[in-house]
Amino acid sequence: MAHMQAALQAPPFTAAHEARARKVATSLRAHGAWDSGDLVILDIAGTRYVIAEIGMRMLTPREVFTAQGFPRDYVIEGVWEQDDSGAWDWRSFTKNTQVSCVGNSVCPPVAAAVVKPNCRQLAEKEEVA
Repeated sequence: MAHMQAALQAPPFTAAHEARARKVATSLRAHGAWDSGDLVILDIAGTRYVIAEIGMRMLTPREVFTAQGFPRDYVIEGVWEQDDSGAWDWRSFTKNTQVSCVGNSVCPPVAAAVVKPNCRQLAEKEEVA
């Protein structure tokens, strides 16, 4: 998954942008994504844009869980554990652990879509109760 955001009211291209724009073109060329010219130039709706920055970020664990269809109140930050004395302690999960949990999850909306038509009689009993 990725999130992309573009500001279409770009500032005018100046000499200060040129060095960075050349680095972007070089990087894209090295990855086989650009094979034309020294700069990456796009024409969009009659306006010419020079790509001088490519910014990307990883989604947070909460954003990934939300994208998978989990409710906002679904606890992903850690777990309560009982120690030998019977006391409850909170154990926080690292960001990596949180992401690995969602990677091994089943999307709740997809599971519901598969189960509902195959277990209609169970849903009817639950509604009656």
